[in-house]
Amino acid sequence: MPFSHAWLPYIYLYGVGGLLFGSGLLITIKSGSLDLKRPGHKMWLKILIFGFIWFMVMHALWNLAALEILSLKVSLLIWIVFMVVSLGIGYFKLGKRAGA
Repeated sequence: MPFSHAWLPYIYLYGVGGLLFGSGLLITIKSGSLDLKRPGHKMWLKILIFGFIWFMVMHALWNLAALEILSLKVSLLIWIVFMVVSLGIGYFKLGKRAGA
């Protein structure tokens, strides 16, 4: 499959989408709606950025598997490790705040 069909949409999606996402975050911070002095707001900023990176990595893994650059088993293994680490971070970092 040519580059323009496989990776150009990915680059467009996360390039243009990343610019719009970053612009939206910047506008939210500049307007004062997202106050980085507040711990809860800082946590949500981290969650939003992590979520963007999460989808970018997952999309890349499945693209690599579909193009048979990585085998499906390797992609699935990386996905499982990423899920376990992400859920662990969510549980141990964010769960402690919710219970406190």
